[in-house]
Amino acid sequence: MGHHEELKPEQEDLKVTPFVGSLKRTWSDFCATSSIHGLKYTRDEDTNKIVHLVWLLISVVMFICAVVMAHTFYIDYRSSPTRMNVESDNTPVNRLYFPPVTICPDVLFNMQKSKAFLNTLRLPQGAELRGILRKLHIFYGFMLDDERYSAEDIEQMEDLLSLNNLTTPEFVEHLRWDCDEILHRCSFNGEIIDCSQIFQLSKTFFGHCCSFNLRQKGLNFTAQRAIGGLRYGLSVIVRYKDDSYDPLQSYSYGVKLLIQEADAFPSAHSAAKFIAFNSETFAAVRPQETFCSTAVKALTIEERNCVFQKEFPMRYFSDYVYPNCELNCRVTNMVKFCGCHTYFFAFNRTSDRICTFRDIPCLVDNFANIITRKKSTQCYCPLTCEHTDYDVQISNFPLELNMPVADKFYSGLAKNDGVLHVFINSFGYRRLRRDLLSNMVTLVSNLGSAFSLFVGMSMLSVVEIIYYFSVILRKNYKMECETRSQMLQKKPKFAWPQANDTHSKHQKSVFIIHKS
Repeated sequence: MGHHEELKPEQEDLKVTPFVGSLKRTWSDFCATSSIHGLKYTRDEDTNKIVHLVWLLISVVMFICAVVMAHTFYIDYRSSPTRMNVESDNTPVNRLYFPPVTICPDVLFNMQKSKAFLNTLRLPQGAELRGILRKLHIFYGFMLDDERYSAEDIEQMEDLLSLNNLTTPEFVEHLRWDCDEILHRCSFNGEIIDCSQIFQLSKTFFGHCCSFNLRQKGLNFTAQRAIGGLRYGLSVIVRYKDDSYDPLQSYSYGVKLLIQEADAFPSAHSAAKFIAFNSETFAAVRPQETFCSTAVKALTIEERNCVFQKEFPMRYFSDYVYPNCELNCRVTNMVKFCGCHTYFFAFNRTSDRICTFRDIPCLVDNFANIITRKKSTQCYCPLTCEHTDYDVQISNFPLELNMPVADKFYSGLAKNDGVLHVFINSFGYRRLRRDLLSNMVTLVSNLGSAFSLFVGMSMLSVVEIIYYFSVILRKNYKMECETRSQMLQKKPKFAWPQANDTHSKHQKSVFIIHKS
């Protein structure tokens, strides 16, 4: 193996300890026989110390480069262990649920219904019905910060609720739109169907709306499957049943269309489009699904950098999707800064107080903090591992009322109606698979290539290092100790003359030398 079986006395360096001597000897033996490139030249007897030093520096620099590259491989492996692959561009769309569709009136309340209900209430002293109706826009303070409301208006609305023993949610229940006041006619899968059979009243960030195929607490999830093509999509005739509706006074002439995942709370995170009246609108939806392979599911959350629905519990929403996490953060900030949350986030999951009109100034003043514009109020929201995204393309055309059409769906169209068609624009969709970018075998291979490239090391070299600095080091240490012990035994022994030797008292002092 290149190490000496026996040491000669002249090979010993008595200036160092046996361990240091054995360590130096083991290092020399290792350099002479190691498969690591360059080390043998650091102990070459045919060259001088300058050459030894140069080769030592080269070896150290190469080893540092190998360590840096290995560290880079490891960091890449830990930071992004997964990758996205296109599994198919033509997966049949009937594997998916039809995209959840939410239609929201652009006016918060049905003014005809509101006027009728307010006529049944006791009004605050000095208040008039017309004035109360105009003050209903104060409800936008629960959602936006576009306007600041006077303390007098706030107190008058608060007095109205107090006089009639009403809470904010109860008051809203009598003012909001019902789905039959928005949706005139519906068609799905090519058949005309009663809108109440497929649409349900839902809570959204924009107040109460009507949703189809939405999975929300309190709603019956219809689980309608998707079929490609316009014929098998969803068609709706939108018509406001409100004699008091005035598009000029309300600054609105249409409805909002929201499309998002089935478990997502409809909000600004949805694909939002405006559907104008007196027009026929075609919303072509292109879905894209992302799912995880079995190997990715076996990873920890930290390794895959994403979560599944039940892995990240939230206070205000039961199912985790990324938009719900952002809204959960918003509700948390509402409670933090104002001690309450707005009525459309009330799902009876907590005992937190529902905001009243007196909380609107606080909500408006802290709007930037609530919607997390400031970094200090942002929340950690990991990405979802599996989700479905919808790309929505809108085309609209002026509505032709008198155009002869055989389809009974178009019969009885009136001025200011809006016709909406939502459909999957193809029979296949793209399905993405989240796979492992690299596994432990790939990582070990990359690490081996780095050390092999710079210093010529392999796994056998590691075994060789362990062997030399354990077995051979121990053997050299024993040889050092044995050689030093033999050298001490071969040295001459000195002794003083005996103290009772009277014959030598008058002689000169001498050493008595006993030879072995």
